[in-house]
Amino acid sequence: MTSEQKNLFRRATKNFGKVLTGKAVGAAISLIYLALAARGLGTNGFGIVILIHSYMLMCTRVVSFKSYDIIIKYGAESLAANKKKDFQDLIKFTFLLDLSAAFFGILLGTLIVFLWGHNFGIPSDAIPLAVIYCLLIVSNVTDTTTGILRICDRFDIVAFLAIVEPIIRLVGVTIAFYADSPWQAYLMAWFAARISYFCISLIVAGYELSRKKLLQSFSWKIPRPTQRNPKIWSFSWSSNFYGSTNSIGIQFTTLAVGSLIGASGAALFKVAQELAEASAKAAVVFSSALYPELARLATSSQGNSQIRSVVRKTAKSSVFIGFIFTGLLVIAGELFLQTFFGQQFSDAYGTMVILSIATSVLLITYPYEAALYSIGKPHIALFIKFSVTLTQLTALLIMLQSVGIVGAGYAAVLSSVLSAIALICMTNRQIS
Repeated sequence: MTSEQKNLFRRATKNFGKVLTGKAVGAAISLIYLALAARGLGTNGFGIVILIHSYMLMCTRVVSFKSYDIIIKYGAESLAANKKKDFQDLIKFTFLLDLSAAFFGILLGTLIVFLWGHNFGIPSDAIPLAVIYCLLIVSNVTDTTTGILRICDRFDIVAFLAIVEPIIRLVGVTIAFYADSPWQAYLMAWFAARISYFCISLIVAGYELSRKKLLQSFSWKIPRPTQRNPKIWSFSWSSNFYGSTNSIGIQFTTLAVGSLIGASGAALFKVAQELAEASAKAAVVFSSALYPELARLATSSQGNSQIRSVVRKTAKSSVFIGFIFTGLLVIAGELFLQTFFGQQFSDAYGTMVILSIATSVLLITYPYEAALYSIGKPHIALFIKFSVTLTQLTALLIMLQSVGIVGAGYAAVLSSVLSAIALICMTNRQIS
């Protein structure tokens, strides 16, 4: 490994360490409030909260343009050339893009859940609250704030923000638990936490821009980013389609379980998914720290060969860690479920183990996806994600009806294997 590759890996690892600290604390807190909610509500009440929240998240990601990727891709060039005006136009572009998408998402999301919410497993008496909960789709704007913090190398703030929502949610859930409140109170705790995260993200991102003097001579004049970056719209739409497809593959699974098996089934699946994908969350954090470094590396003369070396090393390490984690779940997973979530959630054990295997395979894909984005080829990742997700959803609907919740795990394994093979082959071809 060359000195430049070592420096890149060192910076990415340093940023990964910062964000992982926040994510690890947030994940631990999340397990606590999920366990409290599961014990306080049982599988049915907990499942209703999960279904409403999953629906909101799916709508949010469907309209998302993953603006943090747009900012890192095009903002790195502007900041490297000290073109503050270009960077300001880029920030205005992504903010207005996110805000417009959020308003569209709210309108569409509320209409669909109002008319057909029961088809997702949401009870009829819960539909009015589900409609109100869709207002949280406005949190889509935090994609821009996240991009600002990442490109400004403020992964310490990203780490702080990672624990804001879990802490506030824990406080609300704890109050609801000891007050023996119904599921509506728990849902409001989820709502308050999301809104708080949204507001704090806007404040800290604005402060960081001001601190770096990136708001000097700022105006709200409508930006024309295509004048400087002709391909920014194609990149943005590719990011949107990728994020939409990815969200459907993740959140729609929970909704499909709720629709075919019921709210109790959704609760079991959610618990299994949270535990099984713990290692994936760490990998996503590292990928987010690696992407800005790969974007910078892509502009160098030896960029592709160095990107290939870093990506392979990262993928090998990730999958090794993933299978170690899976082994731990096989050994102690059932006891953990019974101890923290209650006896009724032990039925999630088999699904959890299979989902963890799928996650371990999927860990290979994150650095390859980051590489495709860094060299400006998001459409390739999109095509792979779309094809694999379509296959996964087809398998999911068949498996759920034939073998129950565990079928979601089998469909996830199929998806992960296909994604890994396709991404490795296509990324190597692009950077060879």
